[in-house]
Amino acid sequence: MDFKNMKVSIGIVITIVAQAFGIIWYVAQLDSNINSLNTTVFALEEQATSVDIAVLNSDVDNLKEELLDLKRMIEILSEELKDKEFDSSHLERSIEHLEEEYIKLEDEVDALEAKDLVIENEMRTIMSDHSSFGDILKDLGKSGYADNRHYGDYK
Repeated sequence: MDFKNMKVSIGIVITIVAQAFGIIWYVAQLDSNINSLNTTVFALEEQATSVDIAVLNSDVDNLKEELLDLKRMIEILSEELKDKEFDSSHLERSIEHLEEEYIKLEDEVDALEAKDLVIENEMRTIMSDHSSFGDILKDLGKSGYADNRHYGDYK
């Protein structure tokens, strides 16, 4: 093929160059949008997880306090009933009811603590994945990929 005698219209060259610039511009905009969305998603995930964990911890603490109050009330009522000679069937039923409620609350606390453990485990998994992704980006950066996002190194 003889390139010297090849005739190419200037319009075709301009069209190809314009299309190349258009593609480059489109990819740059896409990368910018992805970076922005990644930052937003990470911030929202972090905020939601922090709020969920704080709410669960607060609920668990409140339930523990209620359990201790119920336990103290049961002990006080039991002590008072031991020395009395009146019909205590109504009080005994109340104590039995309080003991049942205490057992239910204990079960709820156990369930909330189990959920809290699952959330903490999931959070560690997410942070580990982000850290691994950060290592991949660092390796890509060394090979010429120009992405300046930072993942990992979470505390």
